[in-house]
Order: sequence, then C-alpha cells, then structure tokens
Amino acid sequence: MNAVMDRLAMYLVGLSRRERLLIALLALVVLPLGVIYGVGRPLAERRDAARVALAEARSTELWVAEQAILYATMTRNANTPQMARTTTPIGISGIEASLREAGLREVATELANAADGGITLRFDAVRFTHLVEWLTAQNDLWGYDLAGFSFERGARADVVEADVRLVPVE
Repeated sequence: MNAVMDRLAMYLVGLSRRERLLIALLALVVLPLGVIYGVGRPLAERRDAARVALAEARSTELWVAEQAILYATMTRNANTPQMARTTTPIGISGIEASLREAGLREVATELANAADGGITLRFDAVRFTHLVEWLTAQNDLWGYDLAGFSFERGARADVVEADVRLVPVE
C-alpha cells in the first residue's frame, strides 16, 4: 500500500499546478456526482417503483375485500325469499333477451350452452355495478342458479372481466 501511495505522490509532484487542480476537482466533484447519478438515482427509482407497486397491490387487495363484502351482502339478500322462483329454465334465448333489456348484450363476449344444461357467460370489460344489478334483478326469474363466477379487476374503476356459470335449478 505504501508503494502505491509513493508512486501516486511522485506522479502528482510531476504535474503542473493546473493539472493537480483539475485532478482535485475530478476527485472532489465529478466522482461523487458519478456515484450519485450512477448508483444512487437508479436505487431511488427502484425504491419508488416498489412503493408504487405496493400501493397498487394494497388497492387491489382493498378492492377484492370490498367485492367480497358486496358478494356476501348479495348472497344474504338472495337467500331471503322475495318472490317465488321459477323452476323451469328460460334457456339461452331468455338470458339473451334479459341481457338486451339491461343493455349488456353488446359487452357479453360469450353466451353459450353447456353440456349439462347450464349456461356460460363471459364479459371482457363490463361495469361491475351494471352486471351485479342485472344478476340480482333477474336471478329469481331465470330458473337457474349461479354455480360459479370469477371477476378480475379491469383497467378502470368499476370495470371487470367476468365469467359467470349458471346451472338449472334442481
């Protein structure tokens, strides 16, 4: 280590005063700035990106919790008898007619019969509130039970991708 320092001192002694001043400027200003912009800023940007991702994950978690509460409320309300249920399924044409009345047929990307007599519905981008209002209002009249569903959050608020599976009432 001493040999390196001696060699550096001999090198600096051989330089002019102006050259030594420029090397000092390089060592005191340019190198720290290089470290700040080369190491510090990318780390700060990654930290900010991680914070944004965390905030988005938390908002998604909150949205899912809100939807679970809404579903629990809807399920509780659906279990209380409000009117006599139709036991004869209305079929795919009846479902399609009710979709048209609600203004949802244009956004339904799939409406298909299943082998077991059920119906599969798919929406790629539908307002969640409109879909739930339609499901709640029509469910007792169809002659079908909601066998399964999945909702995925869309790009905008209140927009979801939805898969709904209906089976005939037994």
